[in-house]
Amino acid sequence: MQSIENLPLKAFWEAVEQQLAVLSADDLRAVLRVMAQETLPAERRVFLATLTPPQTVADAAPYIPQEALLAQIEDLAQELEAAMENADEWEERHSWDSYYDDEDSLGQYEEFVESLAALFDQTQAAFDYGDFALACAAYQKLFAVLDMEDDYGRSVGLTDLSGVNAEETIARYLRAIYETTAPAERPAALYAQMPSMRTVLRRRVMLDDLTQISPRPLPDQNTFLEAWVAHLRAQNAASGSDADAWLREAVWLAEGVTGLADLARAEGVTRPRAYLDWFTALLETDQYAEVITAAQAALQTLPAEWPIRAAIADQLCEAAAKLDQPSVVREGRWQAFFAKPTEARLLDLWEAEPDPAARLLLMQQALRRVQTYHPPTSEPSFSMWNWSDTVETPASPGTTLLTHTYMLAGEWDAAQQLAAPANVLGWTSATSHQNLVVAVFLALLAGETPPALTDNLAQIWKSGVHRSVGFSTDSTLALRFDRAYTAQFAQTHWPDDVQARYLAWCLDVARRRVEAIVGGQHRKSYDKAAIITAACAETLRRRGDQAAATAFVSEIRTRFPRHSAFQAELKRVLR
Repeated sequence: MQSIENLPLKAFWEAVEQQLAVLSADDLRAVLRVMAQETLPAERRVFLATLTPPQTVADAAPYIPQEALLAQIEDLAQELEAAMENADEWEERHSWDSYYDDEDSLGQYEEFVESLAALFDQTQAAFDYGDFALACAAYQKLFAVLDMEDDYGRSVGLTDLSGVNAEETIARYLRAIYETTAPAERPAALYAQMPSMRTVLRRRVMLDDLTQISPRPLPDQNTFLEAWVAHLRAQNAASGSDADAWLREAVWLAEGVTGLADLARAEGVTRPRAYLDWFTALLETDQYAEVITAAQAALQTLPAEWPIRAAIADQLCEAAAKLDQPSVVREGRWQAFFAKPTEARLLDLWEAEPDPAARLLLMQQALRRVQTYHPPTSEPSFSMWNWSDTVETPASPGTTLLTHTYMLAGEWDAAQQLAAPANVLGWTSATSHQNLVVAVFLALLAGETPPALTDNLAQIWKSGVHRSVGFSTDSTLALRFDRAYTAQFAQTHWPDDVQARYLAWCLDVARRRVEAIVGGQHRKSYDKAAIITAACAETLRRRGDQAAATAFVSEIRTRFPRHSAFQAELKRVLR
């Protein structure tokens, strides 16, 4: 749910009017009584004053246009410029003060914050009053003030102004430009201003920002949209660019779902994000069958290597799941993984196929894809400034994905051979894969599954399997791997000679890891050396070989008799 702070002004006023329309006089009295009870003592007179209804429209509007606003901004700009000219003197005087030693601090310019915020408030009042010419001129001068910077890189930014909403301020400025520009010149005027605003907002400014900042309809909107689309088409912009996003938005505003469908069908290869917009609109109106048909057609149209196909396949899967079409979901999961092989999409594949035999074949197919995948070099461009926008970013599968795929495909020898030459140190790194293989092998050899691992095996599992997901924002990824390996263990039956070979390898890795940590006196990692020792002992005990478990622990203890800190850690984890 959108927070009240982020609710667009137009939507806010519409919601206010809707609430007022359904409230009776008694309801309004009850609301006002609650507001009165919550009013602080110092604000009671102000509250009572607000209960006096305006007699006329003029009385209701507190703003009276004053051209003096521009002069006030110019005066403040001169004061700020003078302060910046004396930046050297100020810096020398305060160089000893650690408070101002931060390059991100405003330094001497903090004194301008309150005045600047007040000027932005007055400019907003001019806008709300409908004096768009004054608002436009004032905003231009204010943004010029914010662009001022001294030799030390200090300046006052829009986000430094307490109480000034940056998003609404920029939307008002652009709306003022729209309102004061001749219809024929509006597309070029907006196109010149909108790109620069993303540096402040950290996102792309959209036309919807202009429509939502005022309860007034956008003048000549239909005529403008037609001219706006023509202007944007002339830019010949690549997918993911500002012009491409604005064009798709304009088509949506002007023609709705039909327009997006026409755009995707006609220009989907050059504007593949049009497919995403189209399917999103269909999903929002529960038109799942239409999504399936159109998404399947899109996947046949777009080149197989393009990463954006993964996002389209996700929409296909969402629609198919709503209509309970598991075969279509499986098709979509494969298309998504093929376009963008990642750990999460590997698990999507695994979970989409309930039959163990078919799932094993699917994992082997996925393995071939991982082994042959090369990031495309000719895909449409994507927004480099917006790192959260990754729909057209190629995947970068590493050794961890290959290792998981080997094991889920039942290629155990290949996984072991991949992990064998790795460094026995550095297991805490998310890119380490030796600890991943050792963790899975020890659990399998112990006959345990992730939900029921003994203490030290559980620690090895967490440092191996769970850590392999790295810094993924998907908090469920580790638990999904637990479920996948639990199912894989149920289908895995190693012959005795294979078990003996894998067990010997795990014990050898453990010995070398303990030697590297304790022998190398990495004191902060003694606990890790103790845990791998105890995990191996637990595995041997679970296999019914108590004598071997005791002998292994004794071997490690005997190897480092004088390392009392390590001996203490080993005693602790074995307890």
